[in-house]
Amino acid sequence: MDMEQKRKANRISSELFRIARLSVEAAELVLPVIQDKNLKAQVKRQREAYCSTAGRSAAILRKCGLEPAEKQGLMDRVLRRSLQADTAWDKSAPRIAKIAIHCTGAAMKDLTKTMNRFGDEDTESRRLAEEYLEHGQKDIDLLKRYL
Repeated sequence: MDMEQKRKANRISSELFRIARLSVEAAELVLPVIQDKNLKAQVKRQREAYCSTAGRSAAILRKCGLEPAEKQGLMDRVLRRSLQADTAWDKSAPRIAKIAIHCTGAAMKDLTKTMNRFGDEDTESRRLAEEYLEHGQKDIDLLKRYL
């Protein structure tokens, strides 16, 4: 299998890695402005789960002979500026929770689209993606307590 075929066969793992890394970045950007200690603990737990998911998806990619791509660029800058603007004036727990719910939902939507488009991919990747979606929904439910 050549490199292009390997990339095509691992699109779910690649998307999961991208989403998990962006989620880690978002959590790290918002953690310093969270004032509610319980919400801060929740976001820290989510960040750790995102780090674990990024590591596990990277391991799947490496096992297939691919290096996980850290695509820095426009999305990172947009994310950073958006979070800074969204928390500039309102650092309340409901505002932070709303942002976290939105970001988690968007990540889940992107991952679901990829899973639907590339349904025949490796079961290990699919299982990890399904686990991410399940935890994402639980995180959203926990974050709703702060609204």
